[in-house]
Amino acid sequence: MISIVTGTLNRLNYLPQLIENTVGSNDKLELVLVDGGSIDGTIDYINKLNNPRIRLVEVGKRSYYWHYMNIGIENSSHEWICQWNDDVIMETPWENIFSEIEKSNPHDFYLFSWKENSDYIIIENDKELVMNYGIYNKRIFREIGMYDSSYKYYFCDGDMSFRAKEFGFSFLKMYGVKCNSITKSNQEKKAIMENYKEEIDNYYEKLEMYKRKELAKTTSKLN
Repeated sequence: MISIVTGTLNRLNYLPQLIENTVGSNDKLELVLVDGGSIDGTIDYINKLNNPRIRLVEVGKRSYYWHYMNIGIENSSHEWICQWNDDVIMETPWENIFSEIEKSNPHDFYLFSWKENSDYIIIENDKELVMNYGIYNKRIFREIGMYDSSYKYYFCDGDMSFRAKEFGFSFLKMYGVKCNSITKSNQEKKAIMENYKEEIDNYYEKLEMYKRKELAKTTSKLN
């Protein structure tokens, strides 16, 4: 069983497709939807669905990605967490994901990648590591902390995967898994990220800490 965690705010037009693509497509999935105070009918829509595999957590105010993710993890039912966004669609059948996990040697986290030279892959020491979207065992959050609260817009997802890697958690990169954003292209996202120099500097500073096996004070651990 996997808990898919994402935040949302006034994105009612994306939710039907999100739900159909997750809990509507596989009984082994739970969707934990953290709402930041939507006024577009999101709350009523989710409540009327009355789906036992959708958990709605109402934060009631606009916040940051790390905050939504951490609250979602705390309110999830299962030991496996899938990092997600409300505007992302999984094109690979979820059953393929489960099969790949079951047939592989046990790993602590699994990273999705359908393109070997994706914008969301960083090359380090001749090894590739995808930044966005993956499945994590909760023991990672218990041992080395949750998503880092020092990030405001970008990079806390990449921070999480690199932190887990540098602290010795085993991972499998799942080539061929295709998940697409239905709002912005990779090129658009890359252009946006280039405007956040402080975020980038913070990210690379944290990566150096993790290489020294140091944890940031801005991460809290899951109970």
